[in-house]
Amino acid sequence: MDTAQSLMSRRPGQRSHVSGPNSALTEFLREKGIDTSGIQALSSARARARNEAAHRRSVAALEAAAAQAAEAPEIGEEIDEDEEIGESSASAARRKKKISKDEDNDEEMLDVEEEEEEEPVRTRRGRASRATTKIDLKVVGKRKRKSTTVKDTESEFEEIEEEEIVTVRATRTRKPTKAQLAKKKAEEQRKLEEDDEFNPDNFLDPAFRPVPGQIAFCAECECRFTVTPYSRSADDGEGLLCHTCGKKGAPAEKAARKKKQTTRTNKKSAARAILDGDTSNVKSLQEICINTVAKYIDDVETLGYIGSHNVDKISQIICKNRRLNGETINLFFEPAEHVLRFYDCSGISSDSLRQIAAFVPTIRRLHLNWCGLMKDECLDYYGTQLKQLTSLELYGAFNVTEECYIRFFKNVGSRLTEFAVKDTSRFKAAAVEALVDNCPELEVLRLHTLTFIDDECVRLLTGLPNLKILEITDSQASIKDGPIIDCLNTFGPGLSELTLNGCKDLTDATLDAIHSSCGRLDILNLDEVDLLTNDGISKLFTEWSLNYGLKELSFRNCTNLQSSGFARIIDHSNRTLEKLTINRCKDIEKDAWTFLQEFTLPELEVLDISFVRCVDDAVIEGILKVAPELKTLKVWGCNKITEACALKEGMLLVGREADILA
Repeated sequence: MDTAQSLMSRRPGQRSHVSGPNSALTEFLREKGIDTSGIQALSSARARARNEAAHRRSVAALEAAAAQAAEAPEIGEEIDEDEEIGESSASAARRKKKISKDEDNDEEMLDVEEEEEEEPVRTRRGRASRATTKIDLKVVGKRKRKSTTVKDTESEFEEIEEEEIVTVRATRTRKPTKAQLAKKKAEEQRKLEEDDEFNPDNFLDPAFRPVPGQIAFCAECECRFTVTPYSRSADDGEGLLCHTCGKKGAPAEKAARKKKQTTRTNKKSAARAILDGDTSNVKSLQEICINTVAKYIDDVETLGYIGSHNVDKISQIICKNRRLNGETINLFFEPAEHVLRFYDCSGISSDSLRQIAAFVPTIRRLHLNWCGLMKDECLDYYGTQLKQLTSLELYGAFNVTEECYIRFFKNVGSRLTEFAVKDTSRFKAAAVEALVDNCPELEVLRLHTLTFIDDECVRLLTGLPNLKILEITDSQASIKDGPIIDCLNTFGPGLSELTLNGCKDLTDATLDAIHSSCGRLDILNLDEVDLLTNDGISKLFTEWSLNYGLKELSFRNCTNLQSSGFARIIDHSNRTLEKLTINRCKDIEKDAWTFLQEFTLPELEVLDISFVRCVDDAVIEGILKVAPELKTLKVWGCNKITEACALKEGMLLVGREADILA
């Protein structure tokens, strides 16, 4: 009881010494020695600035209304002043209630005003004239008007004194003509084109932007409205627009956004076409039909006989879209088909793959990529049922065991002339030995990304004297020069393609064996063979009279290649080169390109000089002069090439930074 009396006896201005619990943020700031009084002062200053800005806008609106009323001629019947002043208290209460209700439903009134062509202005007593209406507004005495801000109540407007009657005449506005609307729309479109990045929502200074829920005056029509998160700023940045005025510019802004999105989509499509090597702007009728069939492949009942080339195109498209499955694969089963290529078999079961041999027993060449679901039973069925099979490529068949490969080589025997296997750890030395013993007529062998291909496996390949194409790429085991040299001494004179990408332990001794043995070599790929030196490459192409010239050459990421070695390459194979890759050969200097101007490369179609830092616009223009048939030029990482570089029509330039950043 005493405590209650003491609490009741405390004066209103007296402050209690009892404090409540502090928040985690307050405790953190106190521990870090941060004073929150400065933050509170800054917040109060910003609030005062917002209120002052709102006050200035409201005063400016009142002055503009007064100036407009003073200039307008008097038409119509005036409202009796005594009747206005002597209005009954009941009428005043009803009017006050009506005004309050109108302010609460401000948004709804704006929507109605947008749909109507024109609406008569109401007087204080609720009467409206059809033609014109004069309204007398009289403010008697002094009155204090508080801020229209709902959230911030710290500041108040100054006292407003009005001692004269302001006469405001409201007249009907004519509906704008079509020419006026078209002119206004063209002006808005011109403004949008001048500044595509203009965003009205971000134009107003956030420090002076009213928060949602406040009452503000429209910067265009000067009507009162409630601010929402979607209120737009005026074009000049002074104030906000009401719902009606904000919707006027919506169609133009929507068209601008759509245009910008279309431009972005077109750029992405153009970049995708460049990476895919598609330079044709207009597709042929055949390509359109193939794309349509591939798009609705699930609804196609049969493909019929449309040619192996078109069937392969459809297979590429649906495999790229991941739509090859156990049902769509049946469309490719033609009894008289000799070649089948499926580029993504990840969604096809082993039983569905087995149906290939059941429905197309006459097949000769079979290519299956990413066939991870294939099992031993499927490959055994191929070996026994495909009596005409001469070429088989299996990529990603990691479930097929080594014993199954041995049985398959025994079944197909000497009729197998091409074999390729990729991405498996079960193809080992025993399988290689069975391949060499049972398939002596083998001409093409591709061993790509295999775990256990080592020197022993490579040395076994000397039992294939008819081999014309050899590819050993990215072996996980170490491969030395000795076994490769033995193979080149055995079948090197008849070898037309040699690919040893990723064999990092090879040295210049392999280049010497190629120089002395491979006279018919057309394609040489030695990517990422780090131990090759510039002297060894120069020696390979110096006085190599045994070889007439290479058609394809790749030294990607052979960082020791220099300008002198590049000059020997051009001196030897400039007349025959069709594809040249010197990607990341950073030591090639500008004098090499000056030396290139003395030759002509009449057959060169693809050139990759990415990350050769000395390449600039002058080098590109010089290459175009000596290579008239050049179609694709890759320049990734060559940051000295600008948009001013002159290119010939029809050539594809891939990787220019100016195109990527545009």
